[in-house]
Amino acid sequence: MKAIGIDIGTTTVCGIVLDMQTGEVAEVCTLDNDSGISGKPYERLQDAQRIWELVQGMYHQFLQHFSDICCIGLTGQMHGIVYTDAQGCAVSPLYTWQDERGNETDQATGQTYVQQLSDRTGFAMASGFGLTTHYYQTIHHQIPEQAVHFCAIHDYIGMRLAGRREPLVTSSTAASFGCFDIKNSRFDTDAIKRAGMEESYLPQCQDGCILLGYTPQGIAVSAGVGDNQASVIGSVKDVQKSVLINVGTGAQVSVGADHWIDAKHVELRPVTGDAYLLVGSSLCGGRAYAAMEQFLRRTVMLMTGEDPGSLYQKMDEILAQREAAAKAFGDAAGSGAAGGDSSLQFRTSFCGTREEPELTGCISGLTLLNFTPEEFIYGVLAGMAQELTGFYEQMRGQGAARPQYLIGSGNGLRKNRHLQKIFEDAFGMRMQIPAHKEEASYGAALYAMTACGQCRTLREAQELIRYL
Repeated sequence: MKAIGIDIGTTTVCGIVLDMQTGEVAEVCTLDNDSGISGKPYERLQDAQRIWELVQGMYHQFLQHFSDICCIGLTGQMHGIVYTDAQGCAVSPLYTWQDERGNETDQATGQTYVQQLSDRTGFAMASGFGLTTHYYQTIHHQIPEQAVHFCAIHDYIGMRLAGRREPLVTSSTAASFGCFDIKNSRFDTDAIKRAGMEESYLPQCQDGCILLGYTPQGIAVSAGVGDNQASVIGSVKDVQKSVLINVGTGAQVSVGADHWIDAKHVELRPVTGDAYLLVGSSLCGGRAYAAMEQFLRRTVMLMTGEDPGSLYQKMDEILAQREAAAKAFGDAAGSGAAGGDSSLQFRTSFCGTREEPELTGCISGLTLLNFTPEEFIYGVLAGMAQELTGFYEQMRGQGAARPQYLIGSGNGLRKNRHLQKIFEDAFGMRMQIPAHKEEASYGAALYAMTACGQCRTLREAQELIRYL
């Protein structure tokens, strides 16, 4: 028997077919998410109909290749919303998690819309959160006339696959919209009303592993799960005893918790039932290292007039030479994890933070000795790690248990052994990397297996996970 897992990311849509007996990935399909729509400078929009076409094509491709598919699970970019009508069809673009309309200033008050909404609801809101977007649309009377509900993109696709007219979301996604009472697993409708928003637009929310319905071909469709939670489900065998570092376009550090915690400066995110995650998110994440590569590449072009092409392999070689030189002097490369022993310090918050969107990156501790390309390359990696380990220390201070296992996921980490080493030094543990590369899609498939009754619990489904 097989299960499908599909991850609707910001830049790609990735689907897998999972063998439910062996845990092996039988097929992978990755498509460019070419659904981007141009708009106002602060808008980050995608075409929901185009995303539906991409997923539908992928789904039918899998059905042609395998006759024993029993279920399909979905995950995708959180926070963002798409409005749907009474028939369950999209009547707006997808306002993605990168949308910045919430950071626009209300000329009448001098506050940003994020600040206004946070003050009126008592929740720490951010631009890109679904209810921040909805608040802006409400204030400016820009909600589509036919709109009845809103939901995340993976919830919309699940609704279409199962032939539903109304979205049904899990708490893992609902919490990402903001104004969500995680302790009681429900939207805080009183807070939403105080902000002048109508609660009727909210999607129905349920907890646990939920079955939405069936496709016309009889394939069970599970409710969507947030991409961070799906990545954890698909990477970690024991959530309560592990810390997961994920580095991709963004980056997160996630630690399991078996009870509600009044988290500060990090997020508490629901998974299912009484399982939670403490999550610290870097908005820049792997893009910081990509920016370093682009900086070096442009430097070469300006100096030589020629494009050298991708420099990632050369950067890896430079870091290996740095490591060898450090060992030759009796100092293990990367000692002082996250750059602790180095006077050169990079703050890689180039995209700001959730709490301080205006924050920028910076470099300090420059000397004539460390003003070198190799130290800059290493410094960016160390800065990326330092941001995430900083979140982890905050989690520990708020009651998170010390983990027994260090798990790594995401291409930004999987392909960079030097970054892996920095984290291993930081946590004093060997990093385990899942054998499969499509962690979020894998997690969505495991979730679907549980929702349709193939596994009794998520923990049982996670026994399929194997590490390199």
